[in-house]
Amino acid sequence: MNVSKCSYCQKVPDDILMLTCNHDLCLDCAAKSFSNQQAKKHKKFFVCDICQVNTELDSNSIYELEKIHLASALHDRSNRKPALVQKVNINSEKQVKSKSQTRQDNKENQKEKTIKFAIQNPEAKSSVHQSQRQMSKQQSENSFIQHSREQCLEHPEEEVSYFCFDCNSKCICPECIIHGIHKNHEVKTIKKSYPQVRKQLENQIEQNHQYLTQIENYRQDLEKKQVQQSAIQEHMRLQIAQEFQVLHQLLNNKQNWQSSFNNRLIRKLCQQIE
Repeated sequence: MNVSKCSYCQKVPDDILMLTCNHDLCLDCAAKSFSNQQAKKHKKFFVCDICQVNTELDSNSIYELEKIHLASALHDRSNRKPALVQKVNINSEKQVKSKSQTRQDNKENQKEKTIKFAIQNPEAKSSVHQSQRQMSKQQSENSFIQHSREQCLEHPEEEVSYFCFDCNSKCICPECIIHGIHKNHEVKTIKKSYPQVRKQLENQIEQNHQYLTQIENYRQDLEKKQVQQSAIQEHMRLQIAQEFQVLHQLLNNKQNWQSSFNNRLIRKLCQQIE
């Protein structure tokens, strides 16, 4: 039984691209080579790097090669580090993975210790609740990824598996990235996008809470000002009432004096007439 090997990497793949020149390529090597060729020409022909013979590809083969190349490019982009960091730390990726794994192990151990401590000490229930919230976040992530496995609205035959950060729209399929409006946009797989999207939502929720707090503070300030204004108005009303009472008393005194003066004057005139 003849086993087909990749003419480039000499591996035995599950799927093979058979060329007209009788060279066989695995899909990974074929996708990489085809993407480099498409940067130079627009015709949908695959040129064998070994013998330079052209092989015409059908639309399905072209789509599969572009999809494989896209997935590989996204994987490389997500794992790529800045050049300066690579020069300073050659083994930084391993160190980060080691630290990440260590932190994960420490978190698991800390959860177990926290739960045991809470059983012995009722005052530690809040720590258990915090651990439960962390576990709930992980369950929400798994649920989000699972429920995101639906069909694309633009391409019903494709399953959505990516998220576009340039558009912040619904999840999209590879066809939207290769030939759709999301071409050359910043995209990541749903699993890798979830922590970043969740962080953005948490920041937005926190910002909304801050806005609500500011609005509540403004409302309380307005209520205080209304109370102060009411107190000032009441004080002014009482002051006006007191001043009016004083003026009224002065007017009464003036009237009484005038009446008394008139009476005296009349009596005096009467006496003179007599």
